[in-house]
Parts: sequence; C-alpha cells; structure tokens
Amino acid sequence: MSSVRLDVLSSDDFDDSRSYSSFIGNNLSEMDQLKRRHTNTLQTQKEGYEPFEPLDYDENGKTQKPARLPVTKLQEIQAFYKEYYDIIHPLFFTFLSFWTRFYLISLSDIVLWDEAHFGKFASHYIKQEFYFDVHPPLGKMIVALAGLIAGYNGGFDFASGAKYPENVNYTVMRMFLASFGAWLVPLAYFTAIELDFSQHAVILATLMVLLDTAYLCISRFILLDSMLLFFTFTTIFFMVKFHNQRHDPFSIDWWLWLILTGISIGCVSSIKWVGLFATALVGLYTIEDLWDKFGDLSIPKSIYLKHWIARIICLIILPILIYMLSFSIHFSILTNSGPGDAQMSSLFQAGLNGNDFSENPLEVAYGSKITVKNMGYGGGLLHSHVQTYPEGSGQQQVTCYHHKDSNNDWIVTKPREAQINNNDTEVEFVVHGDTIRLIHDGTGRNLHSHQVPAPVTKSQWEVSGYGNDTIGDVNDYWVIE
Repeated sequence: MSSVRLDVLSSDDFDDSRSYSSFIGNNLSEMDQLKRRHTNTLQTQKEGYEPFEPLDYDENGKTQKPARLPVTKLQEIQAFYKEYYDIIHPLFFTFLSFWTRFYLISLSDIVLWDEAHFGKFASHYIKQEFYFDVHPPLGKMIVALAGLIAGYNGGFDFASGAKYPENVNYTVMRMFLASFGAWLVPLAYFTAIELDFSQHAVILATLMVLLDTAYLCISRFILLDSMLLFFTFTTIFFMVKFHNQRHDPFSIDWWLWLILTGISIGCVSSIKWVGLFATALVGLYTIEDLWDKFGDLSIPKSIYLKHWIARIICLIILPILIYMLSFSIHFSILTNSGPGDAQMSSLFQAGLNGNDFSENPLEVAYGSKITVKNMGYGGGLLHSHVQTYPEGSGQQQVTCYHHKDSNNDWIVTKPREAQINNNDTEVEFVVHGDTIRLIHDGTGRNLHSHQVPAPVTKSQWEVSGYGNDTIGDVNDYWVIE
C-alpha cells in the first residue's frame, strides 16, 4: 500500500510567494501521479484498454512473447466438436437411426404380420395382375419397387407364417422400406431446428423419435407404415420451412417450400387415407395464416388475393393431381386379369388381358350360364349357397359376393309353362320383356322372392333360393327390362 509523507512546515518556510507556490505544485503533482497508479482496472477495460499481461524476459533482459499453456488432445477434440457440432449431430443421429432399423433385420425368415397382406400386392404389380384394395396405390407400388430391386419375380404367395424361399430376397425388401423409417430421425432433428428449439431440446426431440419402439418396429417389416410416417414427417418439415419464409413472400425459397409441402401432402394421401390428418394439419395452419394476413391492413388486397391463389394451387390442386397420377400409374401397370376383377364393372374387366369376356357371346340365350352383377357402388355378384336363413322363411340364402366363385353362376331358363326344347338346334336369345327363371347352378334352386321381410333391411322383401324344375310358383319369375 502506498503512503504519502506530510511535512509540518513553519512560517519561515514561506518566505515568499514563490516558495509557497512551488511547494503546492510539487505536492499536487505527486498526488496526481498516485491517483493514476491506482486507477480502477475495470474502468480501464471499459474504456477500451487491454488488460496488462506480464511479459517474460530472457537472460539478456529482452522481452519475449507471453507464455502459453500446451493444448491437449482433448481440448482439440472439444474445439473441433464446438466448431462442427451442427454437422456432427445430424450425422451421428442418422447413423444410429439406420443402424437400429437395419440391425438383424433378416433374423426372421418367415412372413410376419401384415407382410402376408402387402407382400401379395408386390406380386400383383410384378405380374401386372389387377387387384382391388381399400388403400390408395402409391405405397404398394413402392413395395413392388422394393421387390424389383431385390430381384423378386412375383412367384411367392406370401402366406402368413410361411418361410421365405431362397429366391425371395426379403432382406433387401425390408431394408429398402426400413430406410423410409430411418429418415424420420434426421427429419425430426432439422424440424426442431427450424422451430428454433434450444440445442438440448433439439437433441431431446431427436432421441424421442430415434428410441421410439413403435417407430422402430413398424419400420422393419414389409408394410406401408414406414412410408406413411416418412411423408407425414416431410409434410411437417416443409410446412415449417415455408412458415419461416413468411417475411419474404413470393420469393424463390417461399415458392419452393410451398410446392414441396403440396407434393408431400399428395404423397402421404396416396399411401393411406389416414394421411389426410397431415393434410388437415396443413389446412388448419393455412387458415390461421390467411386469417392473420386478412387482418394486416398493410397488405394490399391484390397481394392478399395472390396468397389465396398460391395456396389453392400448391396445397389443393397439386396434391389432387399427385393422387390422380398414382392411380393413373396403377391402372397402366395392372393390365392383366387378376383376383380383383369381380370388384369392377364388366366393361372394365373386358379391357383386361386374359379376361373371359372375349370368349363370351354378346347376346344372352336361353340355357346360358351367367353371372349377375349389382350396378350400385361396390356392387358384387349374385351368390347363393346351401346355407339357409336362420330367421324368416328359412329358405336358401341369396347374398352378394365380391370375388370369383362357382356359386356365382346362374342358368337362364324359361318359365315352367314354356320349357326349353333341348332337341331344338335353333338358339333363342333373351329379349326385352321376356319372363325368365334363374336356376342356381350349384344347388338347382330358383331365384325367388316373396313378401317376407329381409333379414337385414326389414323394409325390403327377402330374396331366397327355392324349389327346383318341378316345385315352385310365380315368385320364381323375373322380367327382363
């Protein structure tokens, strides 16, 4: 600690004004220097001065550079990680995602769960056989693509629990579809970043997707769900990217992410209709966004109208076109007759290769064996079997069946009063206004109806199979119109 010496002076020391002024000046100078030596270091730093670093001197008294501690290998790794963590993190999580999805994926060599259902569709596409299913076709076409990549020829029937033959590379098919599930993890990572999550929140969101058992398991089979989840994630990611461009409307990036959102909506809806929930999410966001712009008086009406037009084109028309395109490709591939023919109209079936209609005459004659199809939506073929109604008349059941079967066959014949002359070589065709009987080919029963309430629709009359060539009544007769 510095000290200041104070001398006691007598009046003799102030003989003249010059001596007094000299004394005051010298002491003030010493005090100023003392204050400067004790200036606050923090204040000096605030004023822009560099903090003092001690200098090293060599043996000759010359100054050297300040001493620095050696950098360890751990410090180098930490510095590298801090500089490139935005690249290291997604690569690391993506690696873990693919590893967990592919690990021992070929361990089970039997047809598991719904592989029996969706594997058949790959066979139909490869053999170009027409089929009918409740789901849109895009996902099943991707399954067929996996089969083509694996070298599958479409000859396996994917029976539940059956062992895969050696010529079916099910491992490649599973890995191809599992890759869609593996991309969920990096999509979750970058979506969290676009949502401006903290670094720890981004890691947490990524780990929640990476370690989710449901996501993991459902991605390892020959199913549609991995593709459904993938396009659901891309829809959300593209929507968030588009949202972040809201301050730069109609720019290239704004259009890019809006169009990609529409494409993703079309793809997720073309795999399963449950993908429409992702469409609903984008729709709710769009409504809220347009409502906010409607209240922004700084936006001209012409610009606001452009926002509406852009969203209608990209988020409504574009997804519909993609949905229709998937069906167009579907019908262009399935050109051969297959197990789903009966679900379609006779005219449609006639356009398929290998159908039976090319062998049939255009006109129906008495004695012909025919099938009768309902003209309503989802209509099936008129069908009967030996089982009887448990209630009502108790007669033979007549139902509607959607698949090809021998119990769908009926024989056209005349009423009992005008039996066909089997010895007559002349063919007699059925014409408008004729009264006919339809005899079930398998059981010999007549197609019959009477005033008994139907078993399901009580407001309608029951239709049954009754009698034979000798037993029956006028309720067996039907008029052609």
